[in-house]
Amino acid sequence: MTNTTTHQTGSLTRKLLALCLTTCLTTHIAAQPETTPLQAGRTPDGVVYFLPKTAVRFTLLIEKRTYTPGKFAKYADKYLHLTDIAQEEEVAYNIADYKITPIGIRDTSKCYAVKLKGGQCERAEIKLSDDGVLLAVNDTPVAQQLPPPFRPAPRAKRPDAQRYLTAETQSAGSLAKMAELTVQQMAELQERRQQLITGEADDMPQDEQQLRLMIAEIDKERDALMTLFTGTTVRDTTEHVVEVCPEKEVQREVIFRLSKRLGLVDKDDLSGVPYYMSIEDRDHTNQEKYAIPDNKKEGGFYVNVPGRIKLSLYRENHLLGSFNISAAQFGFVELRGGMLFKRYVTHMTLNPYNGAVSKLHADPAK
Repeated sequence: MTNTTTHQTGSLTRKLLALCLTTCLTTHIAAQPETTPLQAGRTPDGVVYFLPKTAVRFTLLIEKRTYTPGKFAKYADKYLHLTDIAQEEEVAYNIADYKITPIGIRDTSKCYAVKLKGGQCERAEIKLSDDGVLLAVNDTPVAQQLPPPFRPAPRAKRPDAQRYLTAETQSAGSLAKMAELTVQQMAELQERRQQLITGEADDMPQDEQQLRLMIAEIDKERDALMTLFTGTTVRDTTEHVVEVCPEKEVQREVIFRLSKRLGLVDKDDLSGVPYYMSIEDRDHTNQEKYAIPDNKKEGGFYVNVPGRIKLSLYRENHLLGSFNISAAQFGFVELRGGMLFKRYVTHMTLNPYNGAVSKLHADPAK
């Protein structure tokens, strides 16, 4: 994620800036792992900056479901006719929800320098992110907006079923007898509940609110006792982030896998179900078509003109959704400003996700 904290470079001297701000293009820095990019920021005669490229952040809410069998699980069929009760502990993971968000990251292949002539021009407001991406010129940068971090709801405290067992049940000589007595206790609770509803109970409450409280307490006790047969399931949801930066069209590229027993695993781990990404270039921009002639390179700022891509997400062969995204690396770079920056105090703001111009205007000439 691109940090949008800016480096303040001083207040703007509007008249002097209009006379002395000029720019020039530096040599592109090849995006090679062994190459260290130029250091972004102020230089003795100007500013070095980068443009962004567009990555995609997958924010996954992964639910872990842990089932613990009840104390009387093996008697659930005999006494309650429940035939599908698991007898062993089970752990299972699934994706409860997901979000896809474009983000801007530094593109080391797009490095440029702005030359500032004159000592007063050091106060020109050229604002960069912490990693040197150009955000704005003489204007307020736009911050990247990301989804707020997931905060799980407090887990409700489960009632302890054991404390509801009668003294007779707890002193029974075998687990089978304890299960039998518990079923009888549950039947008595159900009968009492019915009597309260029909008004046949000996201790009928005086008001409706008290009646509701008594019925709720019976339900709570009965449900707790039922878990001794059906078991309990605990769900824990955690947030995971997977980021990818597409550079070309792809068909069904694995981006992550989800194992039912292990959760999120590496995309090469065959124990997990694959989630695929396909990228379709909607514009097929010809970069050479937009090459800038040498005699047009003096002055102005270089910015991205992003291309459109369609991202499709699949779980195995099932399409989960398709999303249209403006991605810097699928577009081209153009020169903005020229004489506009030489003659006027010009304000420009870039889109933090793709480096496109989102706002550009100049102060009237004086």
